[in-house]
Amino acid sequence: MKYWRHIPPLRVMLAVEATARLGSLSKAAVELNVTQSAVSHLIAQAEEFLAVRLFDRQSRPVRVTPEGRRYVSALVSGLDIIRLEGEALQRGRNANTLTVSCNLAYANFWLLPRLKEFHEIHPEITVNMVTAYQGFPELSERIDISVRFGKGNWPDCDAELLLSELITPVASPAYLARVATITSPHDLTAGHLLLHARADDKTWFDWEQWFAHYGIRANPLPGPHFDNHLTMMQAALAGEGIALGWIGTATEFVCAGQLIELFDDKIQADGGIYLVWRKNAPFSAVTETFANWLLAAKESEST
Repeated sequence: MKYWRHIPPLRVMLAVEATARLGSLSKAAVELNVTQSAVSHLIAQAEEFLAVRLFDRQSRPVRVTPEGRRYVSALVSGLDIIRLEGEALQRGRNANTLTVSCNLAYANFWLLPRLKEFHEIHPEITVNMVTAYQGFPELSERIDISVRFGKGNWPDCDAELLLSELITPVASPAYLARVATITSPHDLTAGHLLLHARADDKTWFDWEQWFAHYGIRANPLPGPHFDNHLTMMQAALAGEGIALGWIGTATEFVCAGQLIELFDDKIQADGGIYLVWRKNAPFSAVTETFANWLLAAKESEST
């Protein structure tokens, strides 16, 4: 009973927050799926309840008054606390669980092999994983942190570089045993099967870009196409052709002798692997533990 005298109904608070954030009654109405007049009525109800004017509705965009700014700041803080707790309850997660999103190839070839060490150090923490075949791994409210390839400049995100990517062709010993000796990039223009991974984002280096880097005109480029980098790398491991190997997805196989780098020269990719999280989103203790561990692992691997 101590709350109702000073807190307006939830629908009123949501209308105030949306209007302040969007600077428009009409945009708030679209977001809340009500009419503009309904939003106007809800704001009037809030101002009558609080006995103060929250908005100057004559200005365009709608301007929040000084009293309105104070109230909206407190309102957002309270709603964020309620939202985060409701999200945690809806997801059924416990305090020792976090969710990481990652591109499918990096998840399989780069992140998963390293998680064994993390679980040995922190057996009490459960790491859930969400993967993406194409595009950027998801970074929504249900994702605590993401591992992405790119330039680290995603909107409304903070990012920390984990690995600068280098690219060089790789093939299995079985494939190389049955083809002519490869000594230069020109050798790949004929008589070889090149494995292609489809990527809408051209920062994911392809064979056309690789040949262009060496000033080689190679068209057409023979070989099968795959809808993701993971399947292409599996084809290379099976001896089906030559793939463009990235440090993040090929190094473990090169070290194990399952793939061989064809040339010493490597091309610097226009991007790297980043640890990414939503700007101003609060870190849970387990997310901070995981992020610190991954960043520390990056430092140890680079030395």
